[in-house]
Amino acid sequence: MRKISMMNISVVVFVLAVVMIAGCATSAGTVKMKRETVNREQERAMIQRSLERFDEGNFYVYEWRPGITAAIVVDLKDPDRVIKPGTDWRKINSREELEKAYNAGSMVKAKFGLKLYRLEGEDGEIWGYFYAYENRLSYSVVDDKTIVLGRVPEPKSPGGP
Repeated sequence: MRKISMMNISVVVFVLAVVMIAGCATSAGTVKMKRETVNREQERAMIQRSLERFDEGNFYVYEWRPGITAAIVVDLKDPDRVIKPGTDWRKINSREELEKAYNAGSMVKAKFGLKLYRLEGEDGEIWGYFYAYENRLSYSVVDDKTIVLGRVPEPKSPGGP
């Protein structure tokens, strides 16, 4: 009887330890994508603002093919939240390059519709923004302050597999 009680206490202590460890291990590095607005005029105004405030962020573009923009991401230059470009992402170095990337995305806009999304941490803090066809931005968590952007999948063609 005493052996069974000790066994039960050991199991309870083990379970409590696991729960406490899991509670302490936060996933502060996770980022959610939220639609910024559904109003196209507001999206255009934000794009214009990003061109005017180019120096306040780090801009990256992902192209499916040269000249066909899949997504544009802006890192707000906050040392507590860093977005780094991954494979196939390219840093945009000038306002002209940024405008060209926006326009390249607009060429296919009628078919798929580029939309503006906010990259938001679990704490509600804004990491940055991304402008893409779908709310599908893959990333890897480096630590609770850094993410690395992943590839952007092409949308399926109508009637495709």
